[in-house]
Amino acid sequence: MLEPRIILLTGNRQIGKSTACVSLVHMLRETGIKVAGLLTQRTGPDDLAVHELHSGDTYPLTLPLNSHTGFRVGHFRFSTEALARSDRALDGCFPTQVFILDEIGPMELIYGQGWIRAITLLRHRNYRVAFIVVRPELLVQAIRQLPLTHYAVIDLTAEIRDSVPAALFAIATNACSTEEHPAVEEP
Repeated sequence: MLEPRIILLTGNRQIGKSTACVSLVHMLRETGIKVAGLLTQRTGPDDLAVHELHSGDTYPLTLPLNSHTGFRVGHFRFSTEALARSDRALDGCFPTQVFILDEIGPMELIYGQGWIRAITLLRHRNYRVAFIVVRPELLVQAIRQLPLTHYAVIDLTAEIRDSVPAALFAIATNACSTEEHPAVEEP
């Protein structure tokens, strides 16, 4: 029985982690591999939107910085309603062959808010491979909180940026070509 794999995609801000995830989604969908998860996209200097891969829904994730509601982390003010909606959407992501989460950051790993439940859902092992975007400064916290399974870290740099989507695709197709295994929960 093969364990699911977790690939942590890290790298400096604006290096192309989200772009690599979007490219991977397009490649996987062309092959018919089932992919689910949440992708964020920058819609302004202090604005983000979230895209649910399994439903196709896209909606604002952040509020204006001067808003008096929401949860402020760094230069973003997250909408509590959008966070709750995307948190509920995580249930629809599993089972899947490939799970992508862009990203787990300070909100999850430091404050225990946001998409922290994704880490719990990964323990159910209802996927073959998961690609999780995490900032370099939070890599140790992410590894400590992720389920004990096979994982690797890919540090995206300007030198390898263009080749990363194809490498991720190779990892995904290899993981999905192995026999399925039953879901098992970690103690």
